[in-house]
Amino acid sequence: MQATLKARPNRRLSILARLSAALLLALGAWLAAGVVPIAAPLDLRTAPAVLVMVGDPGCPYCARWDEEVSRSYRMSEEGKFAPLVQRTRGDPEISDLKKIVYSPTFVMLAYGQEVGRIVGYQGSDLFWMQLEQLAAKAGFVPVGKVAH
Repeated sequence: MQATLKARPNRRLSILARLSAALLLALGAWLAAGVVPIAAPLDLRTAPAVLVMVGDPGCPYCARWDEEVSRSYRMSEEGKFAPLVQRTRGDPEISDLKKIVYSPTFVMLAYGQEVGRIVGYQGSDLFWMQLEQLAAKAGFVPVGKVAH
């Protein structure tokens, strides 16, 4: 009678396979939920367009903007055209900007040059109306509209 040996499964491969499957499921769930992976930092001096949100720690208007607008901004055409960069007042990267008085202040930059700003936050409707004009100054043309 001949004995046969059963091959034992490689435990490490089994654990790696389960871990890989779990990571893929998590990534799929994040993408489905609209969570965007962290991108490389933008260079504010050379980016074609960027919206810099300057705020202060504990600013209630900044928190309200984050709740009401930030997610939809990041997913909007404007947000893709001019990605949002958040900085606190006094950050050396924005030291060349004209004085920031109110928090939040949204500064649209095109290749490092200030195109315009939105001072304060008074609700999402007003923000989107002001943003439309600001983005147009930076060269944004919405899909479906032809530039003349």
